[in-house]
Amino acid sequence: MKKYEEAEQDYKDGFSLADIAQKYDVSVGTVRSWKSRHWTTNVATKTQRVAKNVAVTKPTEKAIDELSDSELTDKQKAFVLEYLRISNATQSYINVYDVDRKTAFVTGPRLLGNVRVQNEIKRLRKAKLQELGVDAFDLMEDMVIEARADIGDFIDFGKYDMLNVDFDGDVKLDTEDNPEVFHKSWLQFKDKDKIDTKPIKAMRIGKDGPVVELHDRNKARQLLLEYLNKNIGDSDDVQIIGFDRRKANAERSETS
Repeated sequence: MKKYEEAEQDYKDGFSLADIAQKYDVSVGTVRSWKSRHWTTNVATKTQRVAKNVAVTKPTEKAIDELSDSELTDKQKAFVLEYLRISNATQSYINVYDVDRKTAFVTGPRLLGNVRVQNEIKRLRKAKLQELGVDAFDLMEDMVIEARADIGDFIDFGKYDMLNVDFDGDVKLDTEDNPEVFHKSWLQFKDKDKIDTKPIKAMRIGKDGPVVELHDRNKARQLLLEYLNKNIGDSDDVQIIGFDRRKANAERSETS
């Protein structure tokens, strides 16, 4: 490989023209000549140069490293990771400590209640959410969508009248010689391009027609109310997420 070809590779790796000149014991003017006559590489950006030299550590990797350096025992550290995986204190204790279920049923929740263990679990969960790009308000927005879902957003329905006819197609008359009329109802899904499907849990065609099952609206509203009561001031919730807890509480009082 010729010297100017090696120098081009150095340039790709983020070397400056002055650095290259010093490395190959030539003038900066010579390096500029190589660049204009032989190189096809564009100037490496500052970000690219930094990226070459800096290893990006994911939040969860950093959190796990901090867990390794914590004061927990090795078994407790393993319990933390296992609990984060399956969210079951009893089974996590069985998997880590190799004990029977009767023992783990008592000692698993007890270890889960340990303050230092809880702190590590919370820190790792926070790191995972950060890595996923999800925060509490992202989850709250989903709950708001579920809490405010209206079945009318997903189906069209109505009714119409039909004349009652016999087998020959003649209109039947009632006792006063008026045409007999009976009422029928109709229901159909709205076009999928016209709806937001997030609140829908299931959708199918049943034996009697379309069936739309939404996520539990009352449960979503209850979770929202609990969160708002703990974390957000009275004047903030309407502006932040478009959900008025005072109105929701009033509605609950009326129905209870």
